[in-house]
Amino acid sequence: IRHLFNLSMVARTPNFSNKLLRMVVTGWQISPIVRIQSAKEFTVTAGVDTALSGVATTGETANLVSPGGIYPANQSYSNWLNKAAFSTPPNGTYGNLGLNNIKGPGNFNVDMSLVRIFQVRERISLQIRAEAFNLPNWVNFSNPTSTLNSNLFGTITSDDSPRIVQLAAKIMF
Repeated sequence: IRHLFNLSMVARTPNFSNKLLRMVVTGWQISPIVRIQSAKEFTVTAGVDTALSGVATTGETANLVSPGGIYPANQSYSNWLNKAAFSTPPNGTYGNLGLNNIKGPGNFNVDMSLVRIFQVRERISLQIRAEAFNLPNWVNFSNPTSTLNSNLFGTITSDDSPRIVQLAAKIMF
């Protein structure tokens, strides 16, 4: 991943002397994590054993025939790559395309936790925690299908980060 930005923080509410404020506001902690990353790189493979090596075909790259036309003008999740820019290498040869040099979609993610600590006794406290991963439910697409002989070539069929929310309670002593 070429560019990656992570921002995390922990903020706590102050301890108030007023009894009502102390009961309602004191003891809260919020912890956001923001992650922004540039495109994930992947390899376009031929999908067949063109090198005639008898080894699994997952690693044999395709030929790049149009370096300027890899990405279509109207790029979308259903049309991420231009299939005409690639070809299957002739039998007995490897493809001319390198490994991990095609760019997939980027990623934006916000995770958040909200925690409250209740003091039960001098050495016993109760922690209530709510956590959300991908809080805004932003769609972060996976890399597209990159096997040249697939009917789904160049199509993104899944995303990387569904929203997950979890609640927890913990007694600390």
